[in-house]
This record gives sequence, C-alpha cells and structure tokens, in this order.
Amino acid sequence: MKQLIIIILAIPMFSFSQNRQGSRGERFEKIQTAKIGLITENLNLTTEQAPQFWSVYNEYQGKKFDLRRSIKNTLDETNGTSDDKIVASQRQALAIRKKEIELDEEYMAKLLKIITPKQYAELKRTEQSFNKKLIEKLRE
Repeated sequence: MKQLIIIILAIPMFSFSQNRQGSRGERFEKIQTAKIGLITENLNLTTEQAPQFWSVYNEYQGKKFDLRRSIKNTLDETNGTSDDKIVASQRQALAIRKKEIELDEEYMAKLLKIITPKQYAELKRTEQSFNKKLIEKLRE
C-alpha cells in the first residue's frame, strides 16, 4: 500500500516525460515508471518523505534533462563547421557540464533535507544500477 501511494505521488513525472518526448513519450514513460518503481522499492521512503522527495527529484531530473539536451544540441551544431567553431562548441559543452555538477550539488543539499544520507547513497546506487540495466537492455 505504501509503495502504491508513493507511485501515485510520483505521477507528475509522467507529464514531464510526455511534454518532452512527443512521439517517444510512451516508451519514455515506461522507462520512467520502471525507474520510479525501483527507486520507491530501494529507498523505503516514509509517507512524510515521499511527496517532498518526488517533488524535488522530478524538478532536478527536469533541469538535468535540459542541460543534457543543451550539450547534445551544442555538439550537434558542429557538423561540417570550421575547427574554431568545433573547439568553441566543445568548450561550451564543458561549461554546460560544469553547470550540471553545480546542479548535482544544489539538489544533493535539497534532497538531504528530505531523506537521510543512507537513502541518498542508495538513490545514487539505484540510479547507476538502473542506467546500467537500461543500456544493457537497449543493446539487446
């Protein structure tokens, strides 16, 4: 029952995925559902933690997604351009990666106000494990 409540509280993430992915929204939604289930299962969030956690986590994921899209767009623009533009684009991508690290630091602090350090460490392990499994699945 507790997990069902937590998953229901995490539903706003679905609107995030549909707005950003368009025709790939259904596939992205399935991935997000699996990720939410795994995080929910592994973190053992209390009913007090869950709504705050998912609100902050979804906001963080949205901002991280935007930064990664910016990196991709920056690097995609270098096809067939001069060496100077390629170097400038690479520098811009590095600057965006620095922003991503700053974002990680900011949201680590926010999340640690909601969950314990052990839960935070488990969150990071769960995300890493999920991403590894996803990559393996996509290779098949």
